[in-house]
Amino acid sequence: MNKRSLFLLVFIFYIYVTIIQCNELPLCYNQPAESCPLQNKCKCVKTGDSALFCCQVQSNEDLIKNFECSGAKLSTITALHIYNMTADNFNFGKFSPELNRLLSFSITNSYINRLLGRLEYMHQITCLNLSNNAFGTEWQDPLALENLKMLAMLDFSNVNISSLPTIKSQVPMFWLDVSNNVKIHCASLLDLMERSRNAKYKLYFKKYNETFCMSSLSFHWFNSTEKVALNQVEIINKLYEDCPWNCSCKWHGIEMVQETKTLHTVEVDCSNKQLSSLPENLPENTVLLNVTNNNITNIDVLVTDQTYKTLRFFYADENKISNLLSLEGSTFIENYAVLSLKLNQLKTLPMYILQNSFTRFEGHIVNLGGNELQCDCSTAKSLKIWLLTNHIHIPDYNEIVCSNMQYKVKVIDLDQKLVCIKKADWTHYMYYVIAAELSVLLLLIGKVSYDYWVFKTAGYLPWPASKMPKLPCDWIFE
Repeated sequence: MNKRSLFLLVFIFYIYVTIIQCNELPLCYNQPAESCPLQNKCKCVKTGDSALFCCQVQSNEDLIKNFECSGAKLSTITALHIYNMTADNFNFGKFSPELNRLLSFSITNSYINRLLGRLEYMHQITCLNLSNNAFGTEWQDPLALENLKMLAMLDFSNVNISSLPTIKSQVPMFWLDVSNNVKIHCASLLDLMERSRNAKYKLYFKKYNETFCMSSLSFHWFNSTEKVALNQVEIINKLYEDCPWNCSCKWHGIEMVQETKTLHTVEVDCSNKQLSSLPENLPENTVLLNVTNNNITNIDVLVTDQTYKTLRFFYADENKISNLLSLEGSTFIENYAVLSLKLNQLKTLPMYILQNSFTRFEGHIVNLGGNELQCDCSTAKSLKIWLLTNHIHIPDYNEIVCSNMQYKVKVIDLDQKLVCIKKADWTHYMYYVIAAELSVLLLLIGKVSYDYWVFKTAGYLPWPASKMPKLPCDWIFE
């Protein structure tokens, strides 16, 4: 190992010792505008033995050209600062492999329309400063910085990006400066916090009180954006520790929950976990729960568990849920926005429970496609019409089928003439029998009355009576 390599290793070791022992952030190499080379000369100038300062370059090719005219030996450069660059794009992948000893890299006060490529050869960089820049678009490659395992300081202050590239640093302490960034999304910061927690490195924020992020704000289903202070984001980050076992949690946004402004609402994802029941004890202010593709048979926990009181988005597709009766009168059925129960085992639909929620608010959405109901005449007369009437609330109404029909007919295709056929009822034949008996009885009464009239007027007995033998008791009637 030569002296130069030894010096480089000692310098890196010194940086980490300083960070670890003093808990201080590493400083990037930056030069003031006054240090820019004079015009009409080389745009890059060496400052010291191993630092290079470049001004007003206009492309990767222009930068490389000015590297050459500066007379610097790139293999010895450990610090590079590019100032006031104006370019359509800047491709990190086109950097010279000779800059593989670079420890500090800065691009400041520049306008670059597009950031391209990955930092392939500069694995030793400990400080990357991209502050005070105007970028035309987001970073084209989210993995542009994934090779910077030694990165200890990343400065994105006073820029206009909404998300951070993936950071895979392996240092024990990592500093980030996103102060005065008017577009950075809170979700991006939360992702970085989660990665730091999993990678077990300590994440620090420079200019803590000047750091804000943008979040979605939802109030009764109307959306906007709101600036969130970093301390609120850290509160949200701590909520993840309360995430149910075997599930994943992430930040949903800022919401108005039960007329109280809450700066941290949570999404819980328990899909594809082979659960037989709904998870209990959700994080505070959970508004979305996804339990798709499990073995859940009932949803009573929605009503009985108080940690579900703020839930408004419930996705339970591809389970074994058989009825919704427990939702009647519950807080959930009054406040929900989405109830998704596709491909379950529902046999009937409680129209009165869902209709009440549709009446109160037009934004309720219920997904029921793929359920196979037990259909009858009532289904064709009532449920079919109800589905067609509420198709705005039930967007997959045309995917609900009948399981007891020959070809699994869709509910909305049921024909009353075919479904509402009454079975043969033998009781109506009794009316004919009774009518016949009454007719016979009336005929008998009429015949007896006629015979009696003939006997009184003419003295003749009816033919059957005249042929009958005389009985001993006949004298009673004589």
